[in-house]
Amino acid sequence: MAATASNPIILYDIKCSPDVPQAKAWSPNTLKARIALNYKRLPYETIYISYPDIAPTLKDLGLEALEGKTGPQAFTLPIIIDPTPSGPPKIVRDSAAIAEYIDATYPDPERSLFPNGSHALQALFYHHFNTRLYRIFITLIVPLVPTILDPDSMDYFYKTRSAAWGKPLEEVRPKGEDLDKLWESLKAEFDVLDSLLQSDEVERGGVGGDFVMGDKFSFADCVLLAFFI
Repeated sequence: MAATASNPIILYDIKCSPDVPQAKAWSPNTLKARIALNYKRLPYETIYISYPDIAPTLKDLGLEALEGKTGPQAFTLPIIIDPTPSGPPKIVRDSAAIAEYIDATYPDPERSLFPNGSHALQALFYHHFNTRLYRIFITLIVPLVPTILDPDSMDYFYKTRSAAWGKPLEEVRPKGEDLDKLWESLKAEFDVLDSLLQSDEVERGGVGGDFVMGDKFSFADCVLLAFFI
C-alpha cells in the first residue's frame, strides 16, 4: 500500500461557489470517485479546480486530450494521483477507471468495489445508467450548474455548454408540459431499474439486501449515490 495519511492520494475535483458550502463536493462525476475512495477508507486529499483551469492543469500533469473528444470534454475530472512505492506517482482519470484501479491496487475483500469478479456485470449496469438515465439527468441538471459555480467558472461553463448544446444553456432544460414529460420519462427509467433490482429479493431467489449487487456494496452503488446526493 503506497498511500498513507502523510502521503495521500490526491483527488482533483471541481470548485464551486464559496456561497454554497454544502455543495463543496457537488459534481456527480467526481462524487463517484470520492464515494469509492471513502468506501475503501483510503487516505486522500482534494484539490479543487475552476472549470477554466482543468485543461491547463491536466496538460501540466502530462495528460493528453481524451481520445475522440474535443472542447471541454477533452479534459475532464475526476483524476487521482496515487503515490507509488517506487517511481513516479500513478495518474488515473475517469471515475470508473479510478474505481477499478483502487480496487486492484488496494485489495480488501470486505470492501471490494467489484465483489465476486463483477466487472463485466457492473460495466453493463454503468452502460445502462449512462445511456438511459444520465442522458435525462444532464438535460435537467446542466442548465442549473452555473448557479453553484465559482465566479471564474460561471461564464466559461455557460459559453462552452451553450456551444456544445447548440443553444443558450437556459433553453436546454424544457419548460411546462415538456418538462413534465421529461420527468415522466425519468420516472419510467427508474421504474425499469427498480424492477431489475427487485430480482435480488429473497422471495425471487435472490440474496436480499439494499444494494445493486444485493447484500454487497459496489461501484454501481457509488454511481447511484453520486446522482442522489
